[in-house]
Amino acid sequence: MPRSRSPRPATPLVPVVMLLLAVLTACGEEASPTPLAEVSTTPSASASAAPPASASPEAGSPAVTAYRGWLSALAEQDAAAACARHAPQLTIDLRYEAILLKRARLGDPCVDFVAVLWEQQEREYDPTDIEVTQLTDEDALLAVDFPGRDQTVRMIRQNTRWLVEESVARTDAPGTPGPAQAGSGEPRRWLAVWCDLELEMSPSELTDLMGAPSGTYTIADGGEPQLYWTQDQYDFRAYLDTDPPQGRAIDLVGDYDRLTSAERSGLTCPELR
Repeated sequence: MPRSRSPRPATPLVPVVMLLLAVLTACGEEASPTPLAEVSTTPSASASAAPPASASPEAGSPAVTAYRGWLSALAEQDAAAACARHAPQLTIDLRYEAILLKRARLGDPCVDFVAVLWEQQEREYDPTDIEVTQLTDEDALLAVDFPGRDQTVRMIRQNTRWLVEESVARTDAPGTPGPAQAGSGEPRRWLAVWCDLELEMSPSELTDLMGAPSGTYTIADGGEPQLYWTQDQYDFRAYLDTDPPQGRAIDLVGDYDRLTSAERSGLTCPELR
């Protein structure tokens, strides 16, 4: 009968552990850790860099970016890139202009006549400032300053793309009118006196302040009786009562959305009174 084998005693672990500690200690003497005083605590540039002071939400607006892209395409005379940034209405308007110039026919694609834009001698491509005066999910209005003639630009959004729908000359009307402009009836005057108008004023009192209106509506015209003063981005209206005393102002409405921030700051009255 075979003898049972007795269990083999376990190898003690203490000598092995001591050997490992000795090796680690030797390695630490050869490459001592960097002293704490030398460890940099300055955050990395990528983690701490702030946007430039000049950066603003308007400067990074997708509508502004799309408009600048359109200007660049015109400056480079890249017909395809320019047309790709046109809203349908701008292409239609430009086509009719080209037809009048005998440069296009009905149905011609945009790339065939977009050169009409960069051939305009007054065309400028490098704005000194762009201000977003109105922004919704569907459209935007830009007040664009150029060294020459400023522009009011309307952008619309189709799906996720912003497109140029209209760019028209912007009337320059900052400041307060001087004596020579007191009877001009132009936007400079309207901005200066609009908040002096009051409800219950008669048409003659209104025109004494605002000057001759750009036009009028009556019930016979199919609209609410009113006097209005409009030009480019400026739109001021006085709605008149039809009950006695007839012709008195019952509502004063100004469209402030298309004005610059400087122009709006000069108006101390609300848009609707």
